[in-house]
Amino acid sequence: LTDQADVVASQDVGAASTTTIAENWLYFDAAGSTSRQLAGEGARFSQNLNAGRNQRVNVHNFALSPYVNHRFSNGSAAELRYRFSQVFIDANNNNRATFDTDSRTQEVVASYDTGAALDRVQVKLTAYGNRTEDYGSSLVNDFEFEQGTLESDVQVALTERFALTGAVGYDDVETTAPASFVPASELTGLYWRAGFRAQPGRKTDVRLEYGRRYDDDFVDARIRYDVSERVRFFAAAGRSFQTRAQAVSTQFEALQRRTLDFVEDLRAGAEGSGDAESVIDALTRTVRTRLGYQQIGLGVSNDANANLTGDFGRTTLNLYGNYQDTDYGYRRIKYYGGGFGAQRELSRRMSGYANVFYRHVKTNSDLNACLADPTIFRLDPNEPGFDVNVECANVVASDPDSDTVGGRLGIAYRLYQNVSAFGEYSHTERFSPRPDQEYGENAVTLGVQMEF
Repeated sequence: LTDQADVVASQDVGAASTTTIAENWLYFDAAGSTSRQLAGEGARFSQNLNAGRNQRVNVHNFALSPYVNHRFSNGSAAELRYRFSQVFIDANNNNRATFDTDSRTQEVVASYDTGAALDRVQVKLTAYGNRTEDYGSSLVNDFEFEQGTLESDVQVALTERFALTGAVGYDDVETTAPASFVPASELTGLYWRAGFRAQPGRKTDVRLEYGRRYDDDFVDARIRYDVSERVRFFAAAGRSFQTRAQAVSTQFEALQRRTLDFVEDLRAGAEGSGDAESVIDALTRTVRTRLGYQQIGLGVSNDANANLTGDFGRTTLNLYGNYQDTDYGYRRIKYYGGGFGAQRELSRRMSGYANVFYRHVKTNSDLNACLADPTIFRLDPNEPGFDVNVECANVVASDPDSDTVGGRLGIAYRLYQNVSAFGEYSHTERFSPRPDQEYGENAVTLGVQMEF
């Protein structure tokens, strides 16, 4: 209940399943989620679920994927997959009606991986097709894009611990999106990446590649290092192209594959397969401060993240950092941030937790794109007295950097198995060259959380 006398649901619920219909042949994945997300990367960010309510939207999605996956006796594998995903974004009752854009995606993937069949050489061939429709917005016209991709991924082992890696492929993209979005000519063409993979010991796995795709250079990397049995480090970087809504519908894919691999290793009695802790944690973990965001259009994004975790029995520590640079054509958004969190088990039922975070956002809007089509900037040309020159100038002027810092301190008490009550205090502060974009917030929150 808030001072606006409305009951507010700030849901973050997700479910995923993978079903074996015929072992080593036919499988079926299903997933769905519903959450509150920011209406744009620059929207008000806070750990208080009641803050900035008119700058958040409800995002609901489901994905269904039947597929054939067969692993041959020589170590190679083939897969043929179809995936249908649907995303619904509700308009709120205030000023973000432009985000009520739904998205429907159909994908077909065929791949063959030689695995260990060729000894020191591993080749993976992939054919991918995608058709995505964004529709239903009250302001922005419906649009769709189609993507076809062929790729050959190669790894050549020079020693048992070092291999050369690389890939070459071709993207063919067609879109009916407005001209101010990322043009198809920048998305279509030959792409490549090349680098190496090193595994100097059981604790370390490094893959680092440099390449060019979607008309720009990029780094594709994945690094895992077990500092000790209790402390682990992970980092990753890559380049991708998709709508924000489509990103929501694919969030469970890696988890489903990981779960299936775990079950198959367990059945086969593979070494280490009995340690289910990490899989169970990934399946059941909930984070009250997780907030995604929605933007209009197609985005080409460079992403990087790093995470250092420590598990010391009753105490868990987490240090993280992330970076994202996304080009939507009409707008470019750069974001970086990080934080530190700690949780301490005080008794069998009670635990305390605390975290701090920093978040920097820089937005650059294209004035000409706004003048040509103001609706993609959430402007309604049909409003009485609308002046496109004045309104678009205001859009560009509202683009200065913003820095948000915050912290939280709380206690949780387990009432029954997976049900906990919690109380917390949080403080958030945003700084900006524009005073009207600054805010400070203190919040005390009491609640009940269920994990299932």
